[in-house]
Amino acid sequence: MGGNCLSKIPVPESTITDRTKLLLDHAKELIAAGTLPAGVVEIREHRFKHICEGYFLLNWAYKDWRIEDGHFTELPKVAALQCLTISRYQPFFPLKTPVDEANIVELKPNEIFAFSYALGILGVEFEADTPEKIDFWLRVLDVISTARIQTLETYSVDKSAKISQPLSYYRDQITSIHPDDKGTISALICIFELMSKKRTDLGITH
Repeated sequence: MGGNCLSKIPVPESTITDRTKLLLDHAKELIAAGTLPAGVVEIREHRFKHICEGYFLLNWAYKDWRIEDGHFTELPKVAALQCLTISRYQPFFPLKTPVDEANIVELKPNEIFAFSYALGILGVEFEADTPEKIDFWLRVLDVISTARIQTLETYSVDKSAKISQPLSYYRDQITSIHPDDKGTISALICIFELMSKKRTDLGITH
């Protein structure tokens, strides 16, 4: 399903700036709330623009794969794709190494941030306050953490090398979802669709 007209629409720099700020603001909220304590993790602010731009590149590639012309990406798909770019560019780092593998905050701060941000996109709240919901939460974090997102490799290599190109350059380079990414993307979308549609079964409320 290549050549989707939606994938040709440019993203204004103001949109990148605004969304980058939203991501960073939420990360700082989690630090202030103690969800990701400042004494346990540190934040790499320069990575938030990568997360934002990576989302748009992944979304364009996804639309060419799955979305027909004239249709738009639904919220569970938006949440999943944003989750995966957060996981790929990892804005949080533990302050000490090796990490305590029994401490989920040290072990998976980026996955915790990604899941929290995704819930905001979906407009739902989730409290891991029972053994069943804790198990569900940990399994979602596992799904996020397995993502490699090879679709964005060209962009990622350039960012690591501090090579600057306009987003339109990568849009022309990244034209399809990498086969190794398709299963993880689909799995996470299914999870978020379930959370959106069956709130009461999972103890989720608006």
